[in-house]
Amino acid sequence: MRRALLVAALLCACREKGAAPAPPASTAPPAPPERIREQEPNDFQRAQQIPARAVVTGSLQAPRDDDWYRVGVAGGKTLALRIELKLVRDASLEAYDRDRNRLLRVHAGGDDPGVVPALACLEACFLKVSGAGPQDYELTVLGAEPQPDEELEPNDRAVDATPLQPGKPMRGTYLSADDEDWYRLELKPSAMEALRIEVTAVAGVRPELEVRALADASLLATFRGADELLVRDLSVHLADLPDGGPVDRAVLDGGLADEADGGVMDGGLPATVPAGGGYYLVLKGHSRRGAPLTPYTITATLEAGAPDLEIEPNDDPQHATPLRDTATGFIAPVGDQDWYRIHSDAPAILHAELSGADRADLELAVFADAGAEKPRLLARVNEGGPREPEVLPAVGVPAGDSYVLVQAAARQFEGKWVRDGEDRQTPYRLAVQLFPDDGSTEHEPNDEVATAPVLALPILVKGWIWPRKDVDVFRFHVGPGHAPVNIVVTAVRGVDLQLRLYELRGERPPEVIGSSDARRGEGEEKLIAVPLKEGDYAVEVSSPRNKDASATQAYTLSVQ
Repeated sequence: MRRALLVAALLCACREKGAAPAPPASTAPPAPPERIREQEPNDFQRAQQIPARAVVTGSLQAPRDDDWYRVGVAGGKTLALRIELKLVRDASLEAYDRDRNRLLRVHAGGDDPGVVPALACLEACFLKVSGAGPQDYELTVLGAEPQPDEELEPNDRAVDATPLQPGKPMRGTYLSADDEDWYRLELKPSAMEALRIEVTAVAGVRPELEVRALADASLLATFRGADELLVRDLSVHLADLPDGGPVDRAVLDGGLADEADGGVMDGGLPATVPAGGGYYLVLKGHSRRGAPLTPYTITATLEAGAPDLEIEPNDDPQHATPLRDTATGFIAPVGDQDWYRIHSDAPAILHAELSGADRADLELAVFADAGAEKPRLLARVNEGGPREPEVLPAVGVPAGDSYVLVQAAARQFEGKWVRDGEDRQTPYRLAVQLFPDDGSTEHEPNDEVATAPVLALPILVKGWIWPRKDVDVFRFHVGPGHAPVNIVVTAVRGVDLQLRLYELRGERPPEVIGSSDARRGEGEEKLIAVPLKEGDYAVEVSSPRNKDASATQAYTLSVQ
C-alpha cells in the first residue's frame, strides 16, 4: 500500500512538472463605439461630454450653429483619435486641446471627407462642429493607443514635430491642401554616411520636402517631386557648411527654382536642441484638397557611401560638391542635377570621363565660373545612351573655379523636351584629370574663329574630333616674307578628316582659301606649300558631313 501511494505521488509530480504554461492572454480588441445623441446646450462653455469611442448623431440649427464636444482621456494619457464628420453638405470640424487652443480645422461636405486620421488628445480635447443649418451630421470618434509608426496631428510646428527614427518608416497623411507635417530626425552619423529620404506617392499630390536645421529651423534645402520623392546622398552636415543660401530643387522639369526664404518658422522652436546632428523634415503636399484617406510613408535612412560620394544638395553651382579626382553619385530623383567644383591655380586642360547608368541616359558638361552671372558653358557631351559612358577628352578651363555638371540627358516626349531620367540604385562614377595648358593639346571650346586659340608658327598640336559634329579651329599669324606653309593632319583610325584654311579679314566673314578631303575614309590630309601673305589665318579640322568622331583616337596637326 505504501509503495502504491509513493508511485502515485511520483506520477502526479511528473504531470505537474511537465504541464504546459497557460497561453498569454491576447490583446483585447477595442470596445465598439457608443452611440450618442447630441444634447443641447452644447456651446463653448457647456461642451457635451462624450467617450473616446463614440458615434454622435446631431444637427446644426438655422441660421448657424456650433456644437461642442469634450473627449476625456482616463489617467491623463494621450490617445490617438480618428475623427470623421459625415452626412453634412457643408460644415467644418475643429479640434482644440484641453485648454481650448485650436489645433486644426478641416472642411466636410462635397468632395471633402471631413476626416482626421490621428489626432493627439492629451488628457482631454474639444471638438467643434459648425455650419449653417439646418443639416444633420454624424460625428465618429475612435480613440486608440498611439502607434509608433503613425504621425499625430497637429505636427505643423517645430515644437509639435513627430519624432522620426532613422530607418523606420512613418505613415502620415496630407490632411488638407495647406497641411505641413514636421518630423524631427536626430542623427549620430559617421563621417562616411549620408542620408536617404523616401516619400511614397499619393495620387493627385505633388510632394515638397524642406530640410531645416534643428537649432533654429532655418531652411537648408528644398526638394520637390511629381509623385513619389527620393533624395539620396543628402549631407548630414548642412547646418555646418558655409552659408550659400538654401537650395531649392524643383524636380518636376529638372530646372532650378528660386531661392526660398531661409528664415525661422513662426511656429516656434523647442527650448533645447540636443547635441549631435539631425534635421527637421517638413513635408507638404501640393493638391486641391489634400488626401486624408490615402497615407504616405516617409523613411529616412543613413547609408554608408563611397569615400568620394557626392553630397546633396548640389543642384546649383553655389552648392557644388568639391571634386579632386573622382566622384560617385546618383541621378535621383527625376530632374536631379549634380554640380561639382574643380579649382586650378592656372589655366589648364580638363579630361573628364563619366560611367553610364543602368536606367538613365546621362549628360556631361563643363562650365566656367562667371562670378555673379550664370556659369559659361565650355563643353557638353551626350553621345551614348543608358549604360554607355560619356567622355570630354580636353576642355580648357581658366584659372580659378570651374564646374562639372552631371544630369539626365534631355529627350523628346509627346512633343516636349524633358529630363525625366533617373537611376535610384546604380551609381555613376565621374573621373577628372587636370593637365597644364602648354599649347600642345587642343581643347574645347574651339568650334569657331571667335573661340579658337591663337598659336605661333610652327604649330604641332594633338586633338580629338569629339563629340559628333565637333569642329576644331586654330588661329595663327603669318609675318612678312614667310615661306609657303605646309598644313598636315595625320590619319586617325576609323575617322575620316578634312582640312580647311581660312583667311581672316577683320570684321568681314572668314574666307576659305584652301581645303583638303582627298582621302575617303581614314587617311592623312594635307595642304602643301601654300603661299600666304602677311596676315591672320585659321585652319579647321573636322569630319566630312560630321559622319565620324572618336574620343580616344587623336589626330596631330602641324603647320610649318
